Formats: sequence, structure tokens, C-alpha cells
Amino acid sequence: MEDKLNKHVSVSITDVKQSPMSIFETAKEKNTGVYIYNRKKIAGVMLTAEQYEALIKQKTQEQGQDVKVAELNQAIRQKIAFGSLTSTKILDDHLVSLGFITKKIEIEDYSEMMNELNETGKIDYHFQKKEDRTSILAEVIGEQSNQSHLSDKLIVKKIHLRVD
Repeated sequence: MEDKLNKHVSVSITDVKQSPMSIFETAKEKNTGVYIYNRKKIAGVMLTAEQYEALIKQKTQEQGQDVKVAELNQAIRQKIAFGSLTSTKILDDHLVSLGFITKKIEIEDYSEMMNELNETGKIDYHFQKKEDRTSILAEVIGEQSNQSHLSDKLIVKKIHLRVD
């Protein structure tokens, strides 16, 4: 039976005992797991092998992305001192060395980085997509320094990484 309120398919344990293959057929047909009830309590969920393998693959990819983000976060903290004065060139060089796409327009031209920082309060960097298709965005939160007469100096406050 289909539970209209919770939008999932459910059957009793008796139904499973009588015809387990029909439960797998329902899971495949509805493209969802089938909840198995025993005395009005959920006892489990039945999936096709393909559905189960797809879930495992998805979970593995998510864990891989989490590990990649954690590794990048640690590497960023080793290269970039938050709260200190740095140049846009050094910031860009450090992030590019970690696999992010450069923000410079032409050789040694980082003016767009400062424009982005002054307009939005951050500079967005995109991670170069690798074989695993991981799309990671680094938001460099900071401000242009008024302590220096050079216009390319900034103070990096934080860097947030997120998977898109």
C-alpha cells in the first residue's frame, strides 16, 4: 500500500513473507524503498540491489568530498595567516597552488580581485574540477587594507569552503 501522507510505499511483514519478489518489483517500479511494518512499527526497508548500490556510491562520493574539503581547509590554514596583511598576488598564488583557478586577468593584474572584495566583501575562488567532479567554492572574506599605500594589500579574515 502507498502511504499518501508520507509519500512512501509500505507493506506488512506478512506481505513480505508471502511474496518477497513482489516487494522488490514495487521498489523498482516506484523507484523508492518499501517500508516493512511489523505490528504498526517500521521493521525495515527493502530496496533493489541497484538502489542499494546507488545509495552506497552516493554516500562514498559525499564522504570523499568531505575529506577533500577538510584537507583543503587544513592546507589553506597552513599557507594563509588569517588577520594578517597580504598581497592579492600572494593570496592568489597560494590558492592556485592548492588547485583553485586563478583570479588574475592578465600577468600580474589582480585589480578585479580587489574590485570583487570591495563590492561584495569577499573573493570567490572555484576549485579546478578533477576526475571526481568535485565542485568546491572558497569564499575569501576580507577587506582592503588602509594600513598600506599599496592598493593590492588586503586582510584575509576567513575562508569558507563549500561543495556546490
